Amino acid sequence: MRTVLLVSEDEALNVRLLRALPDCSVFPAPTDKEALRTLRLTEVDLVLKHVTQPVGDLEGFIAKARQLRPSVVVVCILPTEGLSPDDEVAAEGADFAVLQPFTTAHLRAVLHQADEKLRLLQEVAALRTARRPVGSESFMEEPELAGEGPSRELTQVAKEFAKALAAGFDLPRVLDLFLDAVSELARPSRSAILLAEDEHRQYRVRASRGLSPHLVESVSLPADSGLPLWLMAEGRLIQIEEALGRATEAAAREIAREMAVLQAVVAIPLASHGELVGILTLGQRITGGAYGRRETESLFNLASHLAAAIRDIGIHHQLQYQKEFNERILQRMSSGVISIGPEQRVVIMNRRAEEILGMAARDVLNRDLRALPSPLGDLLYETLSRGRSVTRSEIQMALRSLPLEVSTYPVMGEGTAPMGAVLVFEDLTAQRQLAMERRAAEQLQLLTRVVARIADEIKNPLVSINAFMELLGERYDDVSFRHHFTSVVGRDVRRLVQMFDKLAALVNEGDYKRDVVDMREAIEEALIEMGVAQMPAAPAEAHLLTFTDESTQKQVTVNFSHEGKAFLVLGDRGMLKKAVAYLIWYLLRKTPGQEAKIAVAISHPAAAEPLQITLASRTAAVKPEELRVIFDPIQVVQESLIDVGPCVSQRIVEAHGGHLDIKQGRAEVSFTATLPVTQP
Repeated sequence: MRTVLLVSEDEALNVRLLRALPDCSVFPAPTDKEALRTLRLTEVDLVLKHVTQPVGDLEGFIAKARQLRPSVVVVCILPTEGLSPDDEVAAEGADFAVLQPFTTAHLRAVLHQADEKLRLLQEVAALRTARRPVGSESFMEEPELAGEGPSRELTQVAKEFAKALAAGFDLPRVLDLFLDAVSELARPSRSAILLAEDEHRQYRVRASRGLSPHLVESVSLPADSGLPLWLMAEGRLIQIEEALGRATEAAAREIAREMAVLQAVVAIPLASHGELVGILTLGQRITGGAYGRRETESLFNLASHLAAAIRDIGIHHQLQYQKEFNERILQRMSSGVISIGPEQRVVIMNRRAEEILGMAARDVLNRDLRALPSPLGDLLYETLSRGRSVTRSEIQMALRSLPLEVSTYPVMGEGTAPMGAVLVFEDLTAQRQLAMERRAAEQLQLLTRVVARIADEIKNPLVSINAFMELLGERYDDVSFRHHFTSVVGRDVRRLVQMFDKLAALVNEGDYKRDVVDMREAIEEALIEMGVAQMPAAPAEAHLLTFTDESTQKQVTVNFSHEGKAFLVLGDRGMLKKAVAYLIWYLLRKTPGQEAKIAVAISHPAAAEPLQITLASRTAAVKPEELRVIFDPIQVVQESLIDVGPCVSQRIVEAHGGHLDIKQGRAEVSFTATLPVTQP
């Protein structure tokens, strides 16, 4: 648009409107009278009408403006409140309306729409008069040359209409533009566009010219009969004369009745990809006379453009709905979600991700993944470049003491290379706090039960020690008594010390030393402390060792096998030795008879894998009910303080980043401990 008539007395508003029209010639007019005088003297493209209270004869002003300049586009600037029903009806006569207060962006969007409508109407009007034969009422009535395809005029109209459709996906706006074009081209007294609704079960009026509002709201055509069924089956337009000419046919009578309701003489299918998306109906021409063949063909071709646009808009809205649906799901997820595209730029960051990371999505979206805090960007890059997922891995943020559980997934396209990557993560802070609170409660419960069991568990050793102490003064000179005293009391004291060591490890987390430990040497030292006299000097990969357990007096055979190399871990040497010893003692206690056989093996399958320690016995047996609670100290303490060894071993192993399991087969009970390896 080049020329704008500004009808307003509000100076502040005029300044805002002038800023939105930088490249236009603007004629100010403070009153309707001056505005109409300007319209008589000047070609005007757009009228910007500021509506104030009292409204006055708005309807009359719009009618006079279009009488003077038929192609002018009218935009009313209306107050949000204060308009009467009659005023609102009058305002509907304008092409567009802007409600106050409004933003500059909204105003420019409306002016853009007005410009598009103006351009389309001007092009159509120009085409109607271009090269029109004398006495013809429409350019479409121009005779065709033999063998000539569609007219240049029709091609130009379709081109201009396609431009208008390409401007956006606003369906009501597209329908209005189309009916405006049809009104200029064919001059129908009435027109309507009916679109499919309810999954193509019925067709209802979505845009119209010249039909009463009551009729528009009440008309509904079933898809499986009458006009929709005929247009879908035939794929061509129908005129009222054709329907009346088949009056004996029930279907034709139904078609004629529906066209009469719509006050139409022509019905044109809006079909795309074999689907009837809508119906265009036209009433009698204002100029009189019937629609000619070239006229109906041209309208049919224009209708095909509209049908394609309607289908595209429907697909766009469906995709937009799906996008918004997915975005709403993402925004309401309890986990943080970040995704990148093939160019390594962040494309998605949901609200939970913002909350966890303490950063705004606007600072990250559409930026390189290096904008993400470490190591999140590294994980996404690895997943995108290698196409491999990371599942439920715990990490610590580099710059914040923030524990996260992360998973990554490649987004695969049709090819072999990923087209993106997704990161899903959760803040473990609350979980760890809850775990600490639960652990504290368990510790308190454990202490309570330990105190309750101590009297029973240590009674016998203390009775034995007390009896010997009473006899010591009387029989000190008895050599055999002193030997027996030393043996029994020493055994019971060591038993008590071991018991309290286990209890201390249960109720205290402890501060472990962190040194490089060779687990093969640590296991050998633990066996020596248990009673093995000496390890073989030869560096063999397997040792058959024997000793007598002092507390049970059982003969123990240990088959210790390894790969003849160092197995290095980072941890507390003394605590790791105790973890191994407690498991061996447990297997001894669960072995009936006086002979126990235990196999100890240590291996390291691969460089990236943890080392594995297995302690197994074919002579031991554990009851199923004991096996279920073997790592639950609260349940174990309730039965016995002596059997808490596996619980203590599990805590030691887990404190070193490992894991401990127990398995009982038909003929074997085995513990398996895994520990992460380290470098020397």
